[in-house]
Amino acid sequence: MPSPRISRAHAARTVPVLGAFVVGAIAYAPLYCFPLLAPEFERSFHASRELGQMPWTMFLLVSALSSPLLGRAYDVVADRYLLLLGTVLTAVGWAVASAATDVAFLVVAYGVFLALGLQLVFVGVTTAIARRYAGVTGLALGVAYAGPGIGVALALPIAAVAIPDLGWRTTALLFAGLSLVALPFVWLMTTGPAVVIPVPAAGPLRGTAGGTGTGLRETSAPGAIAASHEPLPPGSRTRPDALRRILRTRRFWILLIGAVGIGAIDEGIFQTSSRHAVNQGLDAGFAASMLALQSYAYVAGQVVGGGLSDRFGRRYIGLLCAAFIAIGATGIFAATGSVLALAVAGNAVYGFGIGATIAIRSAAFSDVFGGHNFGAIFGIIAVAYPAGGIIVMNAGGISYDRLGNYWPVYAIVMVSTLAWSTALVVAGPRRHGLRNRLSSVRARMPV
Repeated sequence: MPSPRISRAHAARTVPVLGAFVVGAIAYAPLYCFPLLAPEFERSFHASRELGQMPWTMFLLVSALSSPLLGRAYDVVADRYLLLLGTVLTAVGWAVASAATDVAFLVVAYGVFLALGLQLVFVGVTTAIARRYAGVTGLALGVAYAGPGIGVALALPIAAVAIPDLGWRTTALLFAGLSLVALPFVWLMTTGPAVVIPVPAAGPLRGTAGGTGTGLRETSAPGAIAASHEPLPPGSRTRPDALRRILRTRRFWILLIGAVGIGAIDEGIFQTSSRHAVNQGLDAGFAASMLALQSYAYVAGQVVGGGLSDRFGRRYIGLLCAAFIAIGATGIFAATGSVLALAVAGNAVYGFGIGATIAIRSAAFSDVFGGHNFGAIFGIIAVAYPAGGIIVMNAGGISYDRLGNYWPVYAIVMVSTLAWSTALVVAGPRRHGLRNRLSSVRARMPV
């Protein structure tokens, strides 16, 4: 029977990530019902496809513009208070959306309240978990990010029934009330010490912050050290760990471009795949259920892919999952009403691939840029995801209004997958000598 001390230690290690799981599920579940809400918005306000996507485009734009400032805020203000603020702003956003009389009100709801609220939650969950789980960020972030996947998977079939029966305005009000349920879980998420899974070491270890062995990190981490591997720009007098110094490295910009690609992949497939499926002759209800399947596979990818990347490396697992994305997306777009099995397989494979990729992305950023400036750095990198989403969403709306299909989105997704894969290979975390360091750490651990 475990001792009370061991039970308390185990709880201290698990409570923050479980709290993050629930916070993410509650925050993202209503948000990613947009593919079901958008047709209702278009019918209510007699809007084109391009105009109907405008609330989401503004959501992504404001998310991008606000990310650097919000990321820096997490370096100087307690994460608990900012996460509580994000939760309240999200509830206000859904209340405003429920009262919308035209698309402009929806733009305000999505582009101001929901954008700021959700970005506070996203940046806060990532920075809080990365700081509390140094050394196993792949698995910890995978579990935390599985929350949104589970939330969306459960919300989609419920929303598919609720929106026609109750109306989208009542559904939006219910979303507002649901958002407030996350408040106590924010409190649980931000409990415990700064790092709950330390790895002891008796002496300096190569590749760790300050050489003090505070966690098993790849040799490229943390960012203050990884960035110093590049020569200082001519005339620069900044310290190797200075924020400006890191932002001027080639590695930062390469990974930023790769992150733009991930945003284009994720938003492009999730937001347009159900509509494309209907155009291909699939039933609308079946298309909605495929989004739910995609979300469940996303959860599996988050946990399994994130954990495997801790063990075998971000690059190897990341490239494998990029291949899953390409294969799955091809199946999704090629499926027709007479080949339903292809749609099922495509959504499952793609969902696993993108879920693992997002967990690997955040863990890789933590490996490369971890340190006291991580909040600001991640906030700047977080600009990339909505930037990619803006590109692909506008391309999707324009292509449908002009061409009557979403095939240009597929082309963007394929190019974006290549861009992320290239960035991961060129600038991703390195594991040279990791096995030797692991053996060294085990040898030094007390028995």
